[in-house]
Amino acid sequence: MIKSLNQRERYVLAGGAVVLGLLLVAFGVVLPYGTAIERLDKTIRSRQGQLAEVRQLQTDYQVLKKQAGQLQRDLGRSKATPPLTFLEETASRIAGRENLVLMRPLPAVTQGQLRIETIEFKLERIGLEQALRILQKVEQARPPMRVDRLHLKQRFDNAAQLDMTVTVSSTRRN
Repeated sequence: MIKSLNQRERYVLAGGAVVLGLLLVAFGVVLPYGTAIERLDKTIRSRQGQLAEVRQLQTDYQVLKKQAGQLQRDLGRSKATPPLTFLEETASRIAGRENLVLMRPLPAVTQGQLRIETIEFKLERIGLEQALRILQKVEQARPPMRVDRLHLKQRFDNAAQLDMTVTVSSTRRN
């Protein structure tokens, strides 16, 4: 059948075959290859982001592990100041003993080897700076203390002064 075609028809048929071959190569090999490369590049960027996140988490974990070790050492200290005494001394030194209105220990809770002591205290007629200094001292205390509840109220007779009610928890080993 190809032998019956003239020279010009053979050239057209060969050109069509070449075009069809090029289209098959383009759509069968080149375009899927490009799509696969784009997909793999996107996966690489995603994995690099995940790797950066894992490295950040690793750094955070090391910091938290160090803090946990420090807390364990602090809990093991037996010569620590009792929380009630520490809070009274701190509040009296920063705000003045006359402004300390209430100092009430709440029932202690025991959880395994830990004893959690909770104390509520109230200060009146203090400045914002004094309140912040007291809270900072509580957060930096050893053994560790945590502010569970904080209530600040502006005084009606002097807007520059505050009344502060704080509930603090202290954790110790039994």
